[in-house]
Amino acid sequence: MSRTLADIQQDAEAVSRLYARNCGIDRNDDWYVLKLQEEAGELTSAYLRLTARGRDKGEARDAIRRQFEDELADCMAQILLIAEKNGVDLEAAMERKWFAYLDTSPA
Repeated sequence: MSRTLADIQQDAEAVSRLYARNCGIDRNDDWYVLKLQEEAGELTSAYLRLTARGRDKGEARDAIRRQFEDELADCMAQILLIAEKNGVDLEAAMERKWFAYLDTSPA
């Protein structure tokens, strides 16, 4: 089964709603961006560990790799949540901002 970006965005919102309810978090306007910053820090830490520039904490390489992947997922989910909160069509934004270059690039 293949999901669209819009489907993934809605599912991320549902998970975030559950998380906020279970942890008593007020997802106000600031929270979305501040949470992205937190997740970006965790991604940076995981990357440093993955590239042997941070402590491995006695964990195996495959566990460190999985943490890196998980932090990437957290960052993506948070971006999707910001888009959902602000009514941004990310597919349209990507078409406009990034993929327009594909139409103009030499073959």
